Amino acid sequence: MPGFLEVVPDPEGRPLLGVRRFGEPFLLTVSLSQGLGSSELWLDRGRAGKARLAEFRRVGERVLFVVRNKHFLSTGEAAAVRAGAESFAVSVVWGGPVLREEGGLVVVDATGLALYDHDRIAEHLAERGQGEYVLDASASVPLAGSVSPGGVRLPALLTFRGPGQGAAVRAVAADPRAVTVVQQLNLVPLPSVALTPRAYHPGSGGYGVGYVDHGLGGRQVRFQPRFRVGGGAPAVVFQVDPAVPEPLRSAVVEGGNWWREGFAGIGLPEAYRVEAGGADFDPYEPGVNGVVWVHRAGRGWSLGQGLTDPRTGEVLHARVRLGSQRVEQVRALGEALLAPYGHPREAERLAAVEELVLARIRQLAAHEIGHALGFMHNYASTRHAHPSVMDYPHARIGVTPDGEIEMSGAYAVGLGPWDHFLVRHAYEDLTEDQLAELRAEFGHLAYVTDEDGHGAGAAHADGVPWVTSGDALPALERILQVRRVALGGFSRGVLPPDRQTGELEERAVLLHLLHRHEVTAVARLVGGVRYRYGVAGDAGAGVVAVDAGVQRKALFRLAALLRAEELALPRSVLGALTPPAIRYERSDQYYDTAAGRVFDPFSAVRVAATLVTEALLDPARLNRVAWQHAADPSVPGVAEVVGAVLGASWLREDAVAADVPAGVVVQRTGDWTVLHHALRVLEGDGVHAVVRAELRDALRRFAEEVRLGDGHRRAGGELVVSYLADPAAVRLEPAPRVPPGAPN
Repeated sequence: MPGFLEVVPDPEGRPLLGVRRFGEPFLLTVSLSQGLGSSELWLDRGRAGKARLAEFRRVGERVLFVVRNKHFLSTGEAAAVRAGAESFAVSVVWGGPVLREEGGLVVVDATGLALYDHDRIAEHLAERGQGEYVLDASASVPLAGSVSPGGVRLPALLTFRGPGQGAAVRAVAADPRAVTVVQQLNLVPLPSVALTPRAYHPGSGGYGVGYVDHGLGGRQVRFQPRFRVGGGAPAVVFQVDPAVPEPLRSAVVEGGNWWREGFAGIGLPEAYRVEAGGADFDPYEPGVNGVVWVHRAGRGWSLGQGLTDPRTGEVLHARVRLGSQRVEQVRALGEALLAPYGHPREAERLAAVEELVLARIRQLAAHEIGHALGFMHNYASTRHAHPSVMDYPHARIGVTPDGEIEMSGAYAVGLGPWDHFLVRHAYEDLTEDQLAELRAEFGHLAYVTDEDGHGAGAAHADGVPWVTSGDALPALERILQVRRVALGGFSRGVLPPDRQTGELEERAVLLHLLHRHEVTAVARLVGGVRYRYGVAGDAGAGVVAVDAGVQRKALFRLAALLRAEELALPRSVLGALTPPAIRYERSDQYYDTAAGRVFDPFSAVRVAATLVTEALLDPARLNRVAWQHAADPSVPGVAEVVGAVLGASWLREDAVAADVPAGVVVQRTGDWTVLHHALRVLEGDGVHAVVRAELRDALRRFAEEVRLGDGHRRAGGELVVSYLADPAAVRLEPAPRVPPGAPN
């Protein structure tokens, strides 16, 4: 950082800093170059913490390191800026004496600054139930610092002492009582010539970063994050970690370079590229855009992050983390579907599995680099002619007329129209009027992101991740057909021949729950709504409910999945399963078992039923259903939802198909799962009082209907009557644990 901050050589090996200018803000960023390796804890190699504004201040013979909240700033005249600066507390995180002054530099020993827990790792571990850890200064040391045009780097080895009782830490740390990571502290200068900011628009598909400007009366100011491109700016180059093995590395480079289509479309074909990093690849160097290969224990996410100038939204450098375990997850899916090992066309099927993996890695690289370029998810892009790389895609699998699994073209190749829009809106040189025209031009493309696409409150009918098509009902039928074919062909051939047979359970779970995301998509139609993002000056409607006929069709199609024929695993699968061998154990990808060491078919049935009941009887959905029905009686109401669920299970009139193993018991297991779930919803706090009353009434009518039935139905009615009379007198089964299904 010429003329501002220097690393001063020291014969004692101390990290000495020479400060030339005080009171000048810069960016403080923190990352980890030695991670913990747990998907549950997110303390990965390559982790990038949140950026903060910082500055050095001199008070007499001491130098202070001051951090400011970048989300509260003030612009305008000097008095307004001063008032804003004095209104919110700053944090002095370190202070040290002046050692000497030489050549205009004030030299300080930054050991304490380097050894500070800037990313609050100890707090992070405590919040995730791993116990109280504290930084052990005696087992922590600063490492050699460096300076480059991108900033000053102060790495340090940090050791945290704790109880070592947390399961996630115990699973990965050599000694869970001493957790050691390497923190990279970067002091990054702000650009001397600020980029002209681009105002954020909710319909742009970009992130909205910014601050509250108290110089403007507390107005929220938001910008579109973007790199500086064109006008003589150097190309935006992402370097791929050489730790990524071939042919995966080439797939990452290829997928990442899909974005070149978008930049070429705005007349800047050389403004962006992705290339393999060399032997000196160093993603922790300030200013380097790195794609880092991360290993973890367990199923975890990949991420793309950009460090932005808080004044303008300019992306100064970016970090992408690709989780290596994704390769095994996709390979496991392909092997479960094709059962290639020992098959007469084994080589052909194994090649199809490997192409599935490479296709997914290409798409994943484009997706995560898209985040680093400033773009949000679009979970509705399966409704586009060509899906966006910013969607969460599931492999598009089919069945040939010959009844075989078809996986060619499982993932789309290249950018979709929404991706071209993203690049144009963020990076093309356009006026505000031209940006508005651009949004209108692409306004026919559905856009749903993050909390509106998944999570407890998601209600948008179009924004469901991990689905194969935007038309949910036909997509469910296709994936159910694939599921039937794959389960019918299940054998030891789904596993490499050198793997212990206990892993067959995990592959069976993958196929048994193959339809899980399409179930979510169809359920989103029931009580579902649609809306668009925008500002008050934009034209458009508010929230619009899904058509009543579509809702009813979705409701009864999902309820039909509660029949034994859909819940059960085939005899061929059950006959192939063995418990894990000695020295092996079931992971969270398996079903839980209450049958001792062996596979528990009851658990499998309960989980399959829970997929449906959790979706249809979600309290937020029941609240929406109740309101929509009150406003429009043609829309299914709470009574109809409950009636459909109980009618397909407890009240089905036809016999269970003869080829379903233990078919009657399977159906009754599903029945009890449904009823206990409905009573747990009644017991919880999620539904409004009027909705609770409707739910109670629907269950009371069910109890009256079955009170003269056979022993099974009569027992169900008695449970409901007992619960409604005295909930404390009834023991409800807890919901079964559903194995995680994302990322895919």
